[in-house]
Amino acid sequence: MRLISDAFLINLSFLLAYYLRFKLLVSIGPERAGSPDQYVGVMIFVTILWLAVFNLAGFYRETKIRNLIDELAKVFVGITFASLLLFGLLFLYRGFWFSRLLILNAWWISFFLLSVSRGAFYFFRVFLYRKGIGIKRVLILGEDAIAKALHQKLLKDSSLGYRPVGFVGADPVEIKQSIALNKADELIIASSAVSEQKILDIVTECEVAGIEFKIVPGMLDLIVSRVDVDEVGGIPLITISEIGLTGIKAVIKRTFDVLISFVLLLLLLPLFLIVALLIKFDSKGPVFFTQKRVGKDGKIFNCLKFRSMVENAAEQLSDLQSRSEVEGHIFKIKADPRVTGVGTWIRKFSIDELPQLINVFIGEMSLVGPRPPLPNEVEKYSTWHRKRLRITPGITGLWQVSGRSLLPFEDMVRLDIYYIENWSLWMDIKILGRTIPVVLFTTGAY
Repeated sequence: MRLISDAFLINLSFLLAYYLRFKLLVSIGPERAGSPDQYVGVMIFVTILWLAVFNLAGFYRETKIRNLIDELAKVFVGITFASLLLFGLLFLYRGFWFSRLLILNAWWISFFLLSVSRGAFYFFRVFLYRKGIGIKRVLILGEDAIAKALHQKLLKDSSLGYRPVGFVGADPVEIKQSIALNKADELIIASSAVSEQKILDIVTECEVAGIEFKIVPGMLDLIVSRVDVDEVGGIPLITISEIGLTGIKAVIKRTFDVLISFVLLLLLLPLFLIVALLIKFDSKGPVFFTQKRVGKDGKIFNCLKFRSMVENAAEQLSDLQSRSEVEGHIFKIKADPRVTGVGTWIRKFSIDELPQLINVFIGEMSLVGPRPPLPNEVEKYSTWHRKRLRITPGITGLWQVSGRSLLPFEDMVRLDIYYIENWSLWMDIKILGRTIPVVLFTTGAY
């Protein structure tokens, strides 16, 4: 269905590009207009060529669009490569006559049309999910914090396309019975306590039953990109290399941080002035609040924020510690009595975090990365928790766009480690893009 839709939109794009080039932009360039018949013959070849490129780019590997941002990026790359290939053919084969400006117009028109098509398909699917149509019934294997957090997330957000129908143990016979009883479509293994042999048995049972299965990765799975297999005396050994966010990758990330933070500081200067005035009029105390935070490799730095609490907020913390509503080593409560009137508003939309762009510009923070913890929080860390201190902390991160204050601490750390192990500039751009709706709709903010 999507292949037929893409073929139609490719031809529509070139038809509109032809009209634009030779009806509206006739005064540009010396190119003569070919007859429509010439273009019809060429368009059969162009359509096949573009669809072949789209297929190689992975357009049709999945029938569902699971991540719209990734899909639009894929569309951009596919159309750009297909257009460049067409330009190359025009250069190499003079008999293949085609207007170059027409191809340029077809590039942006097709990107627009295919993006609208993908977006409409995605939002229509989300609409159906919220109406309960096409939802997958899923069994969750495990009863620990990860399994329960996953159950809560899937139960709360129907737009993900899953409906949890129950928990199940690691016994293949029990799983087989639960699949039949609950009419499950998918099994998610969300327990780190299941042995490899058991997982193989469970996977085999799922294949026999004809249902899909997914596995929540363990810590070794998260660092698989840094695993090398060596052999010594006939015995295979696994070597885990150093963390990947170094060298040229670190330079790229830092350059991106400097450029974007500088531009944002200039653009947001009027907002900074307005917020500063509101804070001064609302309550007694300074405009900015500085707090000692732990940065890369345990280095302490002063993290900047707009002040959102009363002046003596730190002195009241010990009395409120027992009321924390987040599991682990982080203190958060929804109705914090120390928050001021203006503070409630700026915290809701994360405006209080904006001065950290200064921390980013001077190199103490990054736009994207693990959130910088307090020194007393780090003192309670387990050894594996400290891995999140291996890179520069960020204003936003993977766990902020996955639930913000709603996620348990252990899940926050796992997401941070996944980010560290799988960093790419595209991942940073995606997280920044996903941060905008999370902030605007105040998901999990308090």
